[in-house]
Amino acid sequence: MYGQPLGVVARMLVVLALIAATYNPSGYSWYHWLATSGWEHWIPKLFTFFILLAGYVVCIHATFRSLGLLLGVPLILLILTAIWLASDQGWVDLSNWLHRTLVFQGALVVLLGTGTSFSIIRYRLSGQMDSRTL
Repeated sequence: MYGQPLGVVARMLVVLALIAATYNPSGYSWYHWLATSGWEHWIPKLFTFFILLAGYVVCIHATFRSLGLLLGVPLILLILTAIWLASDQGWVDLSNWLHRTLVFQGALVVLLGTGTSFSIIRYRLSGQMDSRTL
């Protein structure tokens, strides 16, 4: 059960939901809720802020713990190079705010999703279990 690919997909979807709940271009996000209604209902906004913050802390901590600098920096460089290639080939227009936003959010999903899933990926590739999970 530990190395199931469905675990990677589930973690990527959780990271995608976290990022989309924080901000997305559709206008239905925590950011838009905060920006449009001012200080009305500030207690639920504060509560959801702390829920989102906890989600980011867990994801970022898991990413740094799994990847570290040795794998984190090359992954960031790979993502940035892929964005550069997509822009250079004309597949994405980074001067368009919608494309730029979606590309940035996609990069965050790939980075944090890979970081939170890396122990599963490592197990599938090498057969070695992460000793910190025992």
